Formats: sequence, C-alpha cells, structure tokens
Amino acid sequence: MNLVNYGMKILKFGGSSLIHTNNNILNAIDIIVRNAKTERIGVVLSAPHKITNYLILLVNSLSNRSLVNHYLLVVKRTFIKIIKLISTSNIGINFDVLCLILINEFNNLSNMVIELIKLNTLRQCDVVKIISWGEKLIVLIMDKVVKVYGFHVTIIDPTKKILANGNYLESVVDINTSIRNINNMIIPNANVILMPGFIAGNKYCELVLLGRNSSDYSAIILAVCLKAKKCEIWKDVDGIYDQDPKFSSKAKLFKYIYYNDLLNLIKPEFKILHLNSVFLAKKFNIDCIIKNINNPNLSGTILLNNN
Repeated sequence: MNLVNYGMKILKFGGSSLIHTNNNILNAIDIIVRNAKTERIGVVLSAPHKITNYLILLVNSLSNRSLVNHYLLVVKRTFIKIIKLISTSNIGINFDVLCLILINEFNNLSNMVIELIKLNTLRQCDVVKIISWGEKLIVLIMDKVVKVYGFHVTIIDPTKKILANGNYLESVVDINTSIRNINNMIIPNANVILMPGFIAGNKYCELVLLGRNSSDYSAIILAVCLKAKKCEIWKDVDGIYDQDPKFSSKAKLFKYIYYNDLLNLIKPEFKILHLNSVFLAKKFNIDCIIKNINNPNLSGTILLNNN
C-alpha cells in the first residue's frame, strides 16, 4: 500500500541554517523534532555554509596538491565543528558515532579526488559527485540525530527518484516522472523523510545538479511529489525584503508577497529564491514561508499565489 499522501509539510534548511555558528544547526534540529511530533514532515538539507564553495575550489585546484589538501582539511574541520556541537549538546548522541560517518564519507571524497587527479581530466560526471558531497553527508548526520529522538527515517536518494533533464551542472526537473517515482515508494506515515537538496538524476541514473543555490528548488519539487501544501524555507534572514538587507538599511520586509511580484525582485545579485522553485511553487499552488533560523518565532514572509 502506498502511504505517501496529503497532510505533509516540507522543511528546507539552507547552508547558513546548518552550521555551528550561533548554534544554528541545533536550532534546525529542534525545529525538525518539534514538527515531527505533530505532523508528517519531509526535510531537505543544503550543504553547510561555504562547503560547496570549498569543494568547487578544490576541484579547480586539482593540479596543485597542496591546495587540494588545504581544501580537504577545511571541509573536514568544518564538519568536525558541526558534529562536536551536536554531540556536546543535550541530544544524547555520541561524538564517535558521528565521527565514524564523517571519516567514512571523507575517505570516499578523498578517493574521488585521487581518481580525478589520476585521470588528469575534469569529467563533469565526476565533478558533480564531489561538489554535492556536503549535501549527502549532512543528511547522513541528520539521519542519526533524528533517530536518537525515536523517529524512524526514510532517506530519498534524488539520483534515483528525482528525474531531471539538462547538463550535469544545471538540470531542470521532469516533475511528472518524479511524482510517479516518489509515489511508487512505500513510506510509513510515521517516518521523517530526509533528502539532500541540489541533487537529481538523469535518465541514465547519473547524478546531476539543479544549479547553484537550488536546494529551494529541491524542496518545492519534494513538496509537489509528496502533495504537501506547505513548505517552510529556513534561512538566516527574517524573510523577503524589497532589496538586499545586507547592503541597505532601508530594506523593507514583506509580511507576504505574491509569486508574480517576487519574480520581478529576483536578480542575479539579489539571491532570494531559486527561480525554478518560484515557477514550480506557483504552478502547483504550494504555500511557502521564508523564516529565520535565528528567530524562529517571527512570522517570516508568506508567498501567495495570485495566478
């Protein structure tokens, strides 16, 4: 019996929501657990802040072994800080448990890098596996954490379930096929669903990416596939502003905004939401709320559909 049905909420956590600074990742864990106690949830995770950037720099530095080792060390140290914070909180998970996951996945990353160096060529099918490594690892860590609270977990592998067409670095979802793939899964109602953002699979079941900063897109894709009517996108800002608040003290926070108006605000230099996520949410009438991981009690910005 297929147990994927209505009554689902999607929570998406951006990279700034999953770092050790300001206990952000502990706030994210608390939000996940509180929601899981009262309703069915799917959770989409980005790589922690700057991890993807470091991995891209690593790939671009393959001819320089010292730089490669530097970026590998930076990535490893960042995750060590994250798992130390988690293990020293009151969650009750052992550092060694999370460290073992990190070591295993870090060895996989190192082996992929070594293979690329040996090939002496940058095949995009290999590059995307390295660039998306952070998303996969944070999902494995969150899987262990959520289970400590007594929840069962279903991890969705986007490479197998989310079909996308295009090139390796920036593909567009085939939403109808993806809906069928997800609905063919048996997901118990009580399970927390975890999925890495940014990732999909092509018709050959190869890993492809949905473009930079596309975890918002992944969250809306999952919301559509699971027939969720609500998607909370957690960032490090209070919501959507009429201009970038990092550069203007006069920026005005919207309590709500229509999707059509939001499309007029999105610019390359003003990263609000991934453009494809807005189109998809509008088409399938997904209620979306942008909230601040550091101020979870604030109402945020509600995105409305005026067709």
